[in-house]
This record gives sequence, structure tokens and C-alpha cells, in this order.
Amino acid sequence: MKKLFVLLSMMIMSVFWCLTASAAINVAEEYKETIGQRIRVYQDEDTHWRMQDALVAYRDGRFSQSGNSVINFGIGAKPVWLAFSVKNDGHNAVHRNLLLETSWLDKVDIYFLRQDELTGSYHMGDSLLFSQRPLDHRFFVAGHDFSAGETTVLIRVESDDDMVLPLYFISNEALADRDQWQAYSYGFMYGVILALVAYNVMLYVGLRTGPYLFYSLYLLFFLLLNTAYTGHGYQWLWPESPLWQKWANPVLIMACTVSGFAFALQFLNIKAAWPRVYRFVIVSSAVFCTFMLLAMLAGEFVVSLLISLVFIFFFYISSIVLGVISLQAGNQFAKYFLLASIFTICGGAITANAVWGFIPFTEWTYRATDIGMMMDAILLALALAERFNINQNEKLLAEKMAGIDSLTNLNNRRSFYKYVQPIWAMGLRSKSSTSVIMLDIDNFKLLNDTYGHALGDRVLVQLAETLQKEARSGDILARWGGEEFLIFLPETRLADAIAIAERMRNKVNAIQLTSIKGEKLLFTASFGVAHTLVTNVSLDELISQADQQLYRAKKQGRNCVCSDQSD
Repeated sequence: MKKLFVLLSMMIMSVFWCLTASAAINVAEEYKETIGQRIRVYQDEDTHWRMQDALVAYRDGRFSQSGNSVINFGIGAKPVWLAFSVKNDGHNAVHRNLLLETSWLDKVDIYFLRQDELTGSYHMGDSLLFSQRPLDHRFFVAGHDFSAGETTVLIRVESDDDMVLPLYFISNEALADRDQWQAYSYGFMYGVILALVAYNVMLYVGLRTGPYLFYSLYLLFFLLLNTAYTGHGYQWLWPESPLWQKWANPVLIMACTVSGFAFALQFLNIKAAWPRVYRFVIVSSAVFCTFMLLAMLAGEFVVSLLISLVFIFFFYISSIVLGVISLQAGNQFAKYFLLASIFTICGGAITANAVWGFIPFTEWTYRATDIGMMMDAILLALALAERFNINQNEKLLAEKMAGIDSLTNLNNRRSFYKYVQPIWAMGLRSKSSTSVIMLDIDNFKLLNDTYGHALGDRVLVQLAETLQKEARSGDILARWGGEEFLIFLPETRLADAIAIAERMRNKVNAIQLTSIKGEKLLFTASFGVAHTLVTNVSLDELISQADQQLYRAKKQGRNCVCSDQSD
């Protein structure tokens, strides 16, 4: 019976080793995808196993076959051991790299064994200084020369963060190509985001408008968050700070989310449209931040990470709701915000499902979050640019309207001087002839008192329209005040100015209005014309001369044109 049991055990072990051998990795092959399905894993309560303990457990068949290409144990998982065999059927050693493409693992210990004898080991992780890594790389990379025959690889991984383990078995050339592609793509993304940050900061400095500042902070915190979870931050920005590397992800997630909420509330004008929703978002954000702070003070990293992930999930859902609310309230920019939020959510969902093993883990699915955020940044930048253009157009229109008489649509005094001063300055250089016509409606006060101000306004409007039709393209018209109008005629001799004034006077005489009672009404205007060479007098002096001639026309019986020539 005992012999039968021993024989059965040997048969089982033989089958096990056959399966293991068939799953061995061959150094002669190119593995472009992760090798998770070729790896055996072991996870136990005992976190103090030595390498020899793990090797014995592997030989005893206590490791189980991984069913996923990317091994994942989630957040706060116990330490895990990975094991696989590498076969070299040639005669010479072949160099290959183990690339563990996750940047947030606390400890990674890698052991290479031949015939159960240790031939090499590496010890890395975010709990150690970045300078202690065997290779200056944002991920965990271990190179090894695999001799002829079979090599057993044991890897121990420990992490409080999400223990996702995409493991690649690649050559130096493939590693360099992979690094180059990622360097170009991340360089492009970081460059675009930094350019948008700088652009919006300059807009904020110039305009002092809140959304530009909060959008800049949102992009900046996202950029820092991205460098934290991609490993670039530990490699470039804080290589001597393992403690910050551990807490960077949850802290930056919170900062990115808070700044995102601040931007959304201002950009969508939620406070004015839905004050209760605004208060709910503010209070909810404050509660999440308080819980986060308490968890950090208690040193509960896993709790802090979960709080930050729930908060950012809350932000994604809230963004859709806020966008819909703002769109219904008539905010035309909300459509950009909604579309940007959808891209971000879809990108995050694709990356999460790839990491968790629900969809294939590839370069594109893993970086879907980055792509979604890039689309988010571009769409929101377009929205802010359109908003800036509209604001500028509204500002220009407001400035223009500030210089326009609202009743007659002619220039007011301020606008008149704005347009005339450059022409007057040119006239000083060329010593050109310039004329001015000032006119006034005859007996306008009597007209107002008799027929009411409504008809008086109609008279002013009709007169303004007539003057605009009769004026030349280069002439500048203005309502000077009350029923007085002024016309600036550049490069115009006195005789021509008098002829223009006479033509306008005759056109004014032909204007016919109907009162409320059906009476046909006519009115007249008096004109004063002044002329000078620009070097002789100032603009105000020329206008004063035209005013004096208008006064003469009034004294001579009204409905006439007076000028210097008539002296």
C-alpha cells in the first residue's frame, strides 16, 4: 500500500513537472505581450517567507497557475510570490529583461536560480530610494543572462497600493523600443498640457477670471498625478522621497479632484443657476477632504487610497450631472464640458477594466485614461478659447456701444474724438484742408412741448438717418448733444463743405412725419460751417467756429447755412 502511494505521488509530480515544463518560457522566442498566464502564484498569510521557503513551496506544487495575462490582487493585498521557468536550449547565455510595468509597488524582490542555487537577485521598490534600483527606469526592470538549460525565477511583490502585475519578458532592443515609444508619447502629452497650463495662467493674469486659474490648477495637478502613477515623478522629481512616493497618488488624486470641482462650478456657473447643488458639492468635497486628512493622520494608506478613488468616482458622476444642469440652464459651453467628461470617464473605465483583467491589457487600453484626459483637456481648452473670444467680442461691442448714441446710432462726443484725432494728426503732417459742419433742429423744444417727446425722438432718428445717407464715406458724424449734430469733413475745402451742408438742409426740409393725431409735420435745421488748414487752429477751435456760424444761422432766421465765407 505504501509503495502504491509513493508511486502515485511520483506520477502526480511527473505530471506537474510536465505541465510546468510545457509552460516554461523560451529565451529564443519573442514575447510581445505580458506573460501572466505562464506564471504560477502563491499568496499566504505568512508574509515573512524566505526565498528558500518559496522555492520549496513551488517544488511541492503549492503554487497555482495564473489564469490572467495581467496578474491582479487589488488594493491592500497580502504579499505574493510569482514563479516561472525559463528555458535556454542553446549553448550560449542569452540576456533578457524582466519588466514589471507597474510603478507603485512597495517591494519587489527577484531571484534567479539554477538547480536550486541562487545565481542572481535584485531588490527594488518604492519603499527604497530610486537610486538603489539596478536600472534607471520608472518601472521595475531586472536583466539577467540566462545560461543553457533551465532557470527558475522567483519574484516576491509587496504593496499596499493596487497590486497589478503586468510582467514582460523582453530583450534589450525590445525594451529600448518600448521606452522610446513611451518617451515620445508622454513627451507629447506633457508638452501639450504644460502649454495649456501656461496659456491659461497668462489669460488669468490678464483677465483675472476664475475659470482660467482653476483650469490651470486642474491640469497641473493632473500632470503631477500622472507623473506619480507612471513613475516619472519618482524618477525625475522626488527620487529621494520614498514617503512622498507612497502618498503621492491619493494626495494628488484629491488635489486634482478638488481643483476639477472648483473649475466645473465656476465654468458652468452652478452657483447662480442651482445654488443648492453648488452647496451640496462644496459640502461633499469638504467631507471627503476631512476623511482623507483623518486617514492620513492615522497612517491608514489603504483607507486614504480608497477615499481618494471614491472621491474621483464621485467627481466623474457629478461632472455629468453638473453638465446636464448647466446645459438646461442655457450655458452653451456645457456641451464641451459634457463631452470632455464622457471622454475622461470612458478612458478611466477602459484602463480600469484592462488592469482588472476584464478586457485585454495592451498599451492602448492601459493608457486609455491618458488619451481620455488629453481629449478632456483639448475640449475644455477649446471651450475656454471660445468663451474668451465671445467675451472679447462682447467687450468690444460694449466699448463700441459706449461710444454710440443709443437713440440715433451716431457717435457720441467721446467716440467722435476717438475717430477724429488720428485723422487730425495726419492732417497736421500733410497741412490739408478740413471743414466742420454743426447743425441744430429749429424750434425743437416747441416741437417736443407740442407733440411730445416720442415724436421728438422720431425727428432725431429721421434726421440722423438722413445725415448718414448724405454724408460721404470718410466723413465722421456725431450727435453733439440734444438736438445738435456735428460732421467732420477731412480734406474738404470750404466751398465743398457749404455745398454738402446745403444739400443736407434741403433733404431735411423734405422729411415728413405724421403725429398721433394724423397731422403732417415738417421741420427744418440750421447749419454752421467752419474751415481751416489744420496747422492754423486746433480741432476744438474749429468746432467752436462752426458753433459760432450756427448761432449766426439761427439769428438770420433759421433754416439756412452760414460760414466764414458769408462774412
